[in-house]
Amino acid sequence: MNLVLKRSRKLLTITLVFLMLFSSLLSSIGVNLASAEEVNNEETVQLKVLHTNDLHAKINDFGKIAAYINSERENATHSLYLDAGDIFSGNPVVDLQYGVPIVDLLNDMGLQAMAIGNHDFDYGQEETVNRIAQSNFHWLSANTVVNDTPVEDFPQPEPFHIFDVNGITVGVLAVTETPPSTAPANVVGIEFNDPIETIKEYRYLKEEVDVLIGLTHHGYSEDIRLAEQVDFLDVIIGGHSHTVLSSPRVVNGTPIVQTGGNAENVGNLTLSIDPETKSVVEVNGHLQRVSELTEIDEAIQAKVDAYNSEMDGLLGRVIGSTETGLNRSGNGDTSLGNFWTDAMRHFTSSDIAFTNGGGIRANIAAGDITVEDIYTIEPFANEIMKIEMTGAAIKDVIEYSYTRQDRNRIDLQSSGLSYTIVTNNTGRYITAELLLNGQPIEDDETYIVAVGDYIGTGGSGYNFVGNVLEAKSGFMTEAMINYAEHLTEEGQKINYTNNERIFIRVSNEAPIDGEVIGSTERGLSSANNSLGDSGLGNLYTDAVRAATDAELGMLNSSSVIGTIPAGPITDRQIEFLDQFGNVIVVAKTTVDRLKEIILEQSTYHNGVDVQVSGFHYELVKENGKFVDVIMTDEEGQPLDTTREYTVAYNDYMHGRAFYNVGNEVIIENGGPVWESVIDYVRNHDGPIDYVEGSRITISGETTPPTPGLPDGVITVAEAIANNSGTKTVQGYIIGTTGTTGSVGNGDLTAPFTIATNILLADNPNETDMSKAIPVQLPNTNIRTVLNLVDNPNNLGQLVRITGTLNPYFSVPGLRSANAYEFVQEEEEELTIQEARELAQGTTVTVKGIATTNAGAWGAKGFYIQDETAGIYVYQFDIDVKAGDEVTLTGTLGNFNGELQVSNPTNLQIMSEGNDIPEAIVISPATINADNEGQLVKIEEVTISNIKKADNFGTTEFTATKDGESILVRVDNRTGLHYDDFAFNEGDIVTVTGVSSQFRGTPQLKPRHAEDIVLVQPVVPVEASVHFVNNNGEEVVALQRKTDVDVQVNLENNVRVEQTVNVAVQLVDKHGRVKHSTQEEVVVAEQSLVVYSTSLQVPANHVGQRYTLTVTVENEQGEQLTQSVIK
Repeated sequence: MNLVLKRSRKLLTITLVFLMLFSSLLSSIGVNLASAEEVNNEETVQLKVLHTNDLHAKINDFGKIAAYINSERENATHSLYLDAGDIFSGNPVVDLQYGVPIVDLLNDMGLQAMAIGNHDFDYGQEETVNRIAQSNFHWLSANTVVNDTPVEDFPQPEPFHIFDVNGITVGVLAVTETPPSTAPANVVGIEFNDPIETIKEYRYLKEEVDVLIGLTHHGYSEDIRLAEQVDFLDVIIGGHSHTVLSSPRVVNGTPIVQTGGNAENVGNLTLSIDPETKSVVEVNGHLQRVSELTEIDEAIQAKVDAYNSEMDGLLGRVIGSTETGLNRSGNGDTSLGNFWTDAMRHFTSSDIAFTNGGGIRANIAAGDITVEDIYTIEPFANEIMKIEMTGAAIKDVIEYSYTRQDRNRIDLQSSGLSYTIVTNNTGRYITAELLLNGQPIEDDETYIVAVGDYIGTGGSGYNFVGNVLEAKSGFMTEAMINYAEHLTEEGQKINYTNNERIFIRVSNEAPIDGEVIGSTERGLSSANNSLGDSGLGNLYTDAVRAATDAELGMLNSSSVIGTIPAGPITDRQIEFLDQFGNVIVVAKTTVDRLKEIILEQSTYHNGVDVQVSGFHYELVKENGKFVDVIMTDEEGQPLDTTREYTVAYNDYMHGRAFYNVGNEVIIENGGPVWESVIDYVRNHDGPIDYVEGSRITISGETTPPTPGLPDGVITVAEAIANNSGTKTVQGYIIGTTGTTGSVGNGDLTAPFTIATNILLADNPNETDMSKAIPVQLPNTNIRTVLNLVDNPNNLGQLVRITGTLNPYFSVPGLRSANAYEFVQEEEEELTIQEARELAQGTTVTVKGIATTNAGAWGAKGFYIQDETAGIYVYQFDIDVKAGDEVTLTGTLGNFNGELQVSNPTNLQIMSEGNDIPEAIVISPATINADNEGQLVKIEEVTISNIKKADNFGTTEFTATKDGESILVRVDNRTGLHYDDFAFNEGDIVTVTGVSSQFRGTPQLKPRHAEDIVLVQPVVPVEASVHFVNNNGEEVVALQRKTDVDVQVNLENNVRVEQTVNVAVQLVDKHGRVKHSTQEEVVVAEQSLVVYSTSLQVPANHVGQRYTLTVTVENEQGEQLTQSVIK
């Protein structure tokens, strides 16, 4: 972009040409604007400024970047290389060495100055100081002020630096985001003033230099505010927001540039300077895509390769594998967030774990998981804190996490705790519902919470109020590596899904906000973005396409997030859903480029990423990976690979190499996306509803076969194809349609809010709504029994429903249902051992004898055992008793590391009063996964480390024999409370119970008090007597005229205070008493007391003899010991 600028020192006049010539750039992203008043470049001095920002440790292409920068500078008479901050955090090769590699490389590449970015503090003050000392370039920040209390001897950054560039003086004035987004501990003792107000203080610099550059790290929107308020900067080179500005954007006469981030582009600015007035008269700028560079600086690349090679051994280690992939994207809980927080909770043995979504920096693709993957998703070296918090304090944190800075979106990922945010129609917070183990948390109860130290110490404005139990429990990366290896050792894949723990529900009772501009009968949601086309995705892509008359529309799923419930649609609702302020861009592209983008992003996100309009696509999956994309027009015909299409998408996508469709731009700014959606809804005739799964599908995944059907019963597919007449349809209940807060035309996950209909499909895992049929539930017993609001366990059940086939919600449906029956699928009965060997998530049918009563470990759970193995059954319905023979069908799951059968169906008690399987006698060390869930017995073990494990009265102790130990956990729900625990340290007992584990720690769980049998009680008090002289030497015989110190060691071995009586008596050979004392000594529980008293042997005639006797008795008068010396 060429800008002609006529300047005096105090007045800037900008003449901009109004003719924009759009051309495709072969090697750069950019737009050239020709000037109406041509500048004679031969009469000006050209200052070349190469610039980068937000490199985030991405050094792999530094060989290309160095070659390009060197080439540009060699061809320039005057040049600078500047960076706008955040050179750290994003690549473990760099981050594990605290930034040493990238500073070394930037030194060699000739970087001259950088603005300090927020992530440049991430390694802590000590390492930041070390990197400043290592650097050959200037670290600048005018608004960063070091006070008297930094953690390290932190140098006061220069506010600016003046470069003499071959006779041209160039001032570079820098500012940093305020406050910087880094862990608060990293900036202790450092203050950050307002960036714009700070820059205003340096107006005088313009009089001292020829060129004044603002080098900022506070984001594009702040750069716009800066340009609106300050007119003395010749150009603003920005960072922090990762904004791709393909050419300078002029605001109030000041050009603003930014390259995006992650070393994807290099900025190239040319400032033309009048040699007489020393004023800038022209600015030209564009971006160079690094991916299009071919020349390599061999010396720089050799260093990059060496740094990578050094870390290969550590980072390449495989710690597990995932079939699902782990994704950070979504508007609720995400698969990667679930793994991450589970790892934190496992590592710290906490009740709840939280991490902020913004700290999760990448996805993990399906396949092997390496150490490098863990350090890539968490590059900040955050540590875990353990905080004891009340339920009320946790609720405050959840509310803040959703409402902070008026973002109104999910931020905290969670383990242990599930929560639902209740909002009005625009998504504004009303309340939150928090559940721990299925039960509401109590405001006045306390819970142990694991949280990253960034937010735990106030980062992003969070306030975790509570008692800090551990300020540093270990690194998040350590927890995730540990947990991945633990799961792998247990034979488990690291497979997770999303939308299982965190939900958003729109309240029907809240007032409607905004002007009603349209309506939807089924609702529109982004919940199924990763599975195919979503209702909200269809609306948004249709809108941007209609607003620009483009042939095709496409938007990245992360820009289309939220829910519009069934009912009226308001303008405020649409505006509120917009989180990013993206504008529409229209560019030309080819089918091959579209296919490349869709396949790459689907692979990266482990699912659908690009929502579309104007065409359809099918992702082809083989062996768990996407291998092809089949693209057709709306009529089902293949797209024409010989021509170009116009595509409407957003400026974020246009500015990212991995989304960019092409550089031939037709419309550079088509207005905000959300405004186009409002216009589309307002102009649409009738309700806006979509059939999800009609534009984007995934093929190649197997589905279970439809069971054989009796005469007169048809499948869902048959009911859809021939939607007329009265029929009996068999299918699986997969959700509801037309629900508030739901998927556009299908709510497939609990909690459910509408009881008037259900969805049936031939596949219990169906997500393609074109393969599902909505069933109207009349207000009869049919609704009472089948609706999912009151009967959420019906989800996944196979049913037969008789009714009239005709359209419902404008799609093939089943109305006027008059009969139903649940179909009991035949399940092969397995031994418990066979069931334990299957993958988690598998439905199994088992039979066994209950070895425990229901409820001893939560809900109405119990253990069962057969001849082969045992397992825990987690359920809420039936009061099973020990000795009951039961049969059940349920899903294999895992709770805190222990295998269990969850949510059993068809749980039946076959008989009562059966003999309970005999406990296996084993040693403490052999309680492990091989006998998990079975009754075991450890004989004649010694009790130690008795403690109260929680606030409810649960008791824990260590049982030891022959050097082997095991943790014994006596849950208060068994009826044995800590206050009633009658055993003492040192008691020898035999313990029977269930072999179990908790987050990798083996443990034995007694069922009731009778499971702990005393074999040999510990002696409550042990006493020993010692006689010493004034020199501390042992006295073995009494001597005339000498002092004797009597010392009695009293050790209380039990958890009850003991009182003992110590009697000391000295008599001569005639039995006459010369000294006598008697004293009670109190010995606290489980403690050692030394009682001491002194006496003198009399100096009588030589023939006299004395006897000293010390007697120790307990409260009952029983002698503990007696010592006599003569």
